Amino acid sequence: MINYRNYTVEEFATDEKFRQWILDPSDETVLFWDNWLLENPDKQGTVNQATELLLTVNEKYKDDLSDDAIAKEIGNLVALAEATKDKNRFSVFRSPIWRVAALFTLISGLSWFYYNSHFKVKNTAVNESADSIMVTKTNASDKQMTILLSDGSVATLSKGSSLEFPKNFAGDVRKVFLKGEAFFDVAKNPTKPFLVFANETVTKVLGTSFRVKAVDGDNTVMVVVKTGKVSVYPEKDYETLSDKDDREVVGVILRPNQQVVFNRKENRLDKGIVENPDMLSESATNQELVFDDQPVADVLHTLENMYGIEIVFDKESLKGCPISTIFKEENLKQRMNAICQAIGATYEVVDGQIIINSKGCMK
Repeated sequence: MINYRNYTVEEFATDEKFRQWILDPSDETVLFWDNWLLENPDKQGTVNQATELLLTVNEKYKDDLSDDAIAKEIGNLVALAEATKDKNRFSVFRSPIWRVAALFTLISGLSWFYYNSHFKVKNTAVNESADSIMVTKTNASDKQMTILLSDGSVATLSKGSSLEFPKNFAGDVRKVFLKGEAFFDVAKNPTKPFLVFANETVTKVLGTSFRVKAVDGDNTVMVVVKTGKVSVYPEKDYETLSDKDDREVVGVILRPNQQVVFNRKENRLDKGIVENPDMLSESATNQELVFDDQPVADVLHTLENMYGIEIVFDKESLKGCPISTIFKEENLKQRMNAICQAIGATYEVVDGQIIINSKGCMK
């Protein structure tokens, strides 16, 4: 039995069992790593960093490199990150391999965010009333709406769609209720499954990215998976059997680039390959952004306007912080992580806002 206790980010990312869990999870690997994280919660940060690194490299090179070549590339990126992490300013170069290397140097900030989101002890008595408050967001604009959930997950809501969710997730599961269409980037938490209820379907994940299209009046509901593993159930079957072992619940398991269409009249799930690749795109906001030695406040304001969210930070302490970077395909969390790592800051999500915690520029 391998002792993973002292594994580094690089060792996790190149470990065959770990890579299978992230890239092609089976029931066996999911059970093993979920239990391992429960026994080693202090290693969540290292696991998050290894996950981000592995997914980034795999996404960039999955069509061109073998497993051995990807593992070698990870080693090169780790060495490059170590050589560059003491620089005062962050730059993402245009060459894809350099962009991946630079992205790796940024991922350590996510470990703080995930750890605090998933494992921070809360005072149950104080938060009991707040946890029960339900919030409904409806996108009445022509643009996509970004919703930041209390666990660190991000929902990108399409025009005319609405999402109901608790102000703070409590209990053993994270439940949201969708009407319309949304892309979800769910923060991984093996102890709290994330459930999306939409037009007689339930989509269950532990942490992954996927799209649900459940328009009122349509006879079908569609779920497409970008990363990770997703289970989809007819709602009445899930509710009837939810008190039993998941293996007894009739549902469909989806992996990356797979989809399922639920026929509401026939209560039937039809699984297949994603027919429309555009469904796998989380947001039209993944456009290229170039910042050349610009004040970090300007960069944050750009993201505020792009995503329609509020980013709270101390303008005085950050007024002298320049940043140079290129953003292209990164999601919101990766972009925020890049900025925070560049200036030596951290961030958290509070009441749908992003709060920057910083003592000033990183020297």
